[in-house]
Amino acid sequence: MTTYAVGAEPRFFALVPCAGTGTRAGTLGPKQYQPLAGRPLVAHTLTALARVPRLAGTLVVLAPDDEQFEDDLPGLAGERLWLAKAGGASRAETVANGLNELRARGAQPQDWVLVHDAARCLLQPEWVDRLIDACQDDEIGGLLALPLADTLKSEQDGRVAATVDRAGKWAAQTPQMFRLGLLAPALAFAGEQVTDEASAVEALGHRPRLVRGDWENLKITFPPDFALAERLLASRGGPEIRATVPARDFATAQQFYQDLGFTREFAMGDLAGFRMGRAGFLLQRHEAPQAAHAQHLHLTVDDLDALWARIQQAGLAARYGVAVQPPQQRAWGRRDLDLVDPSGVRWTLSERMEVAE
Repeated sequence: MTTYAVGAEPRFFALVPCAGTGTRAGTLGPKQYQPLAGRPLVAHTLTALARVPRLAGTLVVLAPDDEQFEDDLPGLAGERLWLAKAGGASRAETVANGLNELRARGAQPQDWVLVHDAARCLLQPEWVDRLIDACQDDEIGGLLALPLADTLKSEQDGRVAATVDRAGKWAAQTPQMFRLGLLAPALAFAGEQVTDEASAVEALGHRPRLVRGDWENLKITFPPDFALAERLLASRGGPEIRATVPARDFATAQQFYQDLGFTREFAMGDLAGFRMGRAGFLLQRHEAPQAAHAQHLHLTVDDLDALWARIQQAGLAARYGVAVQPPQQRAWGRRDLDLVDPSGVRWTLSERMEVAE
C-alpha cells in the first residue's frame, strides 16, 4: 500500500467512483467497461487523470465483487493509481468509503480530493488544471460546470408545464474539488440521496465555486452517448494545422508559454510543440526579429478571467518584460486582451462568445 508522510502543503488526489452498474446506458454489463475506441471506457478517464502531474494519486473505488477491472485493465494499478473494492449502494456511500481509503493511505484533512465520474471519459488534463488553479486558494472548493444554453421546460404528464428561466443556471460536471476534511462530514450530513459532492457541501451552507468546464466533458449515460464519444475521440487524432512561432531566446520563450498555461508536448533541437486544449503551435528558435514582429495569433478560450488571473499570478509582464493589456469589452460584443511574447509575437486572447438562439 502506498502511503505518504504528513506535510504542511496540501496535496491533490483524484477519486473515481467506479462501482455503478450503468443501467441507463443499455449495456450488458457495467458501462465503465464497455469498449470505446478499442479500450474500456474507464481507461480513457484514467489516462487523462494520469497526465495531470499535480495529482499525487488516483483512487478508483470498485464494487466489492468487481473482478472485471483487473481482467480488462491488467497491470494498470501502480504507484499513482490505486484500487479499493469499497463501493457502496449509492454514489455518496462509494465516495465516502473512498475518502476513508485515502485516509488510510496518508491523506490529511487539508488535502484536496477531486471526485470525477468514471463515465466522463473525454476528460482533458488542462480542464483538471483549470479547476485546480481556480480552487486551490479558495476557502470552499468548486466544480467544473457549464452555463445552460438551451431553453428549459418543466414537464407534466408528457407536456410542457412551463418555460423555466435559464439565467444564472449551470449544468454541473466533474471533477468536483473539495478538501477531505470538508467533504467527508458533508457527505455524512447530507445522506445517500445527494447526486454530487457539491450538493452535499451546499447542504452545510457553503457556496462552491463554479469553474467553467467544456461541452465535451459529457457523461456517458444513454446508448447514443457512446457513438458521440467515439466521434469526439476520433476527431482528436485527426489532421490539424499549427502555426510556427519564432523565438529569439528559445529557453525563455518555452518557459513563458508554460507560465501562460500551455502544455509543452515535446522539445527537440530548435523546435518545441505546445498545446492548450484543441489549440497548438510550434515554437522554433529564430534569430530574425522581424519574423516575430510580423506575427499575430488569436486564441479563443472559455474563461478569459481565469486566464487573466493566471497571467497576473505568474507576473508575466514584470518577469518577462512584455506588454500585457487587461481584458476589454469590445463594442461588437467580443471580450479579449492583448499580450506580446518575449520575442515580439503579438497574441489576442478572446473569450468564446455565446451565440443567442
